[in-house]
Amino acid sequence: MKLAVRMDAIPGAGSSATALRKALTMAAAMGVRSVELCGRTHVPVSELSDTGVRTLRKILDDLNLRLTSIRFQTRMGYDVTENLDERVDATKKALKTAYRLGAPLIINQIGTVPPAPKSDAKDDRSRASSLLLDPSASGSGKFMEDIPADLAAELADSIANSRIGKSIAGGSAKGSDNARWHTLKEVMDDLGRYGAKVGCFLAAETGTESGQDLAALLDSLPDTFVPVALNPGQLIVNRFDVHEAIDALNSRISIVHAVDGVVDLAAGRGVNVPLGEGTADFPSLLGHLEDIPFRGPIVVGRNDMRADSAVQELRQGLEYLRNL
Repeated sequence: MKLAVRMDAIPGAGSSATALRKALTMAAAMGVRSVELCGRTHVPVSELSDTGVRTLRKILDDLNLRLTSIRFQTRMGYDVTENLDERVDATKKALKTAYRLGAPLIINQIGTVPPAPKSDAKDDRSRASSLLLDPSASGSGKFMEDIPADLAAELADSIANSRIGKSIAGGSAKGSDNARWHTLKEVMDDLGRYGAKVGCFLAAETGTESGQDLAALLDSLPDTFVPVALNPGQLIVNRFDVHEAIDALNSRISIVHAVDGVVDLAAGRGVNVPLGEGTADFPSLLGHLEDIPFRGPIVVGRNDMRADSAVQELRQGLEYLRNL
């Protein structure tokens, strides 16, 4: 197994460059050859200078470490239209810098993926065009009234294929599931194409939706590849079936975050727990992944580990996986 350590699980790793070097040295001493950095607390990947790139690469080379991925968690998902362009631009900058650092993947939870709309894209364009061209549907008796018919049709088709048009087609109510789905689809298509261009991909992390819903979104992008970061613990916490997610996402799974979880029925919520102490059956899960076959890295650690026991839990997690 290609085991790696999630660096933001180590207390204080992002407080300074010296602290990061110390934490990386600690990770190397655990016997791993790969690490996952946080693109917020460890390395500002959307604004890292050339000097910063060279310095970090030298530190990693000195410790015989490589980057398996960089976590770049945006404050809101790509399904939220507020400040969306800024988040997309920041993600693109992070992808470009991650490639220069040698990381093949940027990890982010892309937003809560709603179920796929039942109508197809052709129907959506028709509805969008109707709303744009029909004065009664638009709610304005003067809407596009003075524009020549051929120009109005061309404009409507252009808008219908835009992010705004797809949101209109998917549902005019602000924040509707259809509008969010179409927004996510367009953003994932854009970022997937950009990732192929720069040589580093955005991987969508599982957790806030079922594997089937995430797969339906990504499968709607026939000309764009968007990989997946499988997080069993987050699926369990949100009461989704991990094996069903593996079946649905299949060869898209490019990295696994070895996180365990359990549903606390008394508290009515799910919680992450140390590896082997939750309901994730890792021997079975790894066997299931082997059938794909999965050959990617497995990252140990989570950001909510207790500071006084995080390092010991990381060591135990690595040992648990090595013994499987």
